Amino acid sequence: MVTNVPVRLVRKDGELIPLDVTELVLDVDRGVNARTGLTGGAKRFAIDLNRPKAVILLKGYIVDDDLSTGVSLGQKASASIDFSRRNNTDLSLVGTGAGGDLTSLAATLTHNDFGSFLIPKLTLKATDGEEYEILFIKSSTAQAHNTASSGKYHVSIHDNSDMNTAVEIATNLVNLINSTATADNVLLSNRFTATLEQSTLSDEANTLVKIEQKVTGANGNTPVSWNSSSLYTPSIKNFKNGVDDSAGFTGKSAGDKVAELYAVLNNSNDGGFIRLGGRQFGDYIGGIQIPFNSTVNAGGEKYKAMNFFMPTGAKRTKKQGEATAAESASSVIEDTNDSTERTFIKGAVTKATFVQMGGEPIYSFDIQFLPIDRIL
Repeated sequence: MVTNVPVRLVRKDGELIPLDVTELVLDVDRGVNARTGLTGGAKRFAIDLNRPKAVILLKGYIVDDDLSTGVSLGQKASASIDFSRRNNTDLSLVGTGAGGDLTSLAATLTHNDFGSFLIPKLTLKATDGEEYEILFIKSSTAQAHNTASSGKYHVSIHDNSDMNTAVEIATNLVNLINSTATADNVLLSNRFTATLEQSTLSDEANTLVKIEQKVTGANGNTPVSWNSSSLYTPSIKNFKNGVDDSAGFTGKSAGDKVAELYAVLNNSNDGGFIRLGGRQFGDYIGGIQIPFNSTVNAGGEKYKAMNFFMPTGAKRTKKQGEATAAESASSVIEDTNDSTERTFIKGAVTKATFVQMGGEPIYSFDIQFLPIDRIL
């Protein structure tokens, strides 16, 4: 069971500020007002324009850190590639050959051709900084290194007779990454581990490839690049959640924490849409991570700590608000300016009150946070 995962305020530079919250209030006002109709019978009607207001209220205490807050065992970074959908859309990546999908692309390729500029190329970067390129080609060989003396890694999207399915393409990639068939294959398998998982976009089994760095640490938080046209791009998440080992004491006193929060909240701003003149906005508090214990994401355990999220935007899906769409509470935020990130809720602190308790190094706090997608 995951316990004692704190609520964390998120700064623009990605730094997290943990809070010992004793009372949490999540409030939503959808602004729907019923009116009595003119036809009699006291029947009511309303218009729901989906324009809700939300506020998050936090109460708790700030105390001195102890040694345990400065100790971390580290984590390995992981990435994912979903071959069931095109670049985070509802469209099939493999498709039917109607255009803009891998089936249409495969029709233009020849067997074991590595030279076409249309061939998709996946680049993975390991913790040691080495990059590995994998080409997605038409080939009767499912996956290998140096097919047709190419000197390259490849995954087959078409077996030269039939189009491969999303499951087959994902399986080919997993087998390539985990292979120890040759010394060049070992270069990959010594740096990455790959597994098949269910797509979070389509719910199709074994179409999502999860790739984990073999070495623990923040150096594993690297981008996953795909050089093909966006029409042929799967849904990709970069390597994240890599954390270095740490055994040093880096704690702060309660006074340190309050002093910094009070100073930042008294003079900081988001920087708007465009950041000019080299000005720094890193200390601005522009988000919040609120963990909850989840059973549906626990993978056989009783609970796993996940973060609350707030799906906004015109594009909506039936399952966008399900708990299975939540991100792990240990997830690293890739972009603090991105309101679509599910690793945190973007917004701003609108009010904060700090009260020192009886002259002791203990402070109570009362913080009001408003979820906001764009801040000027």
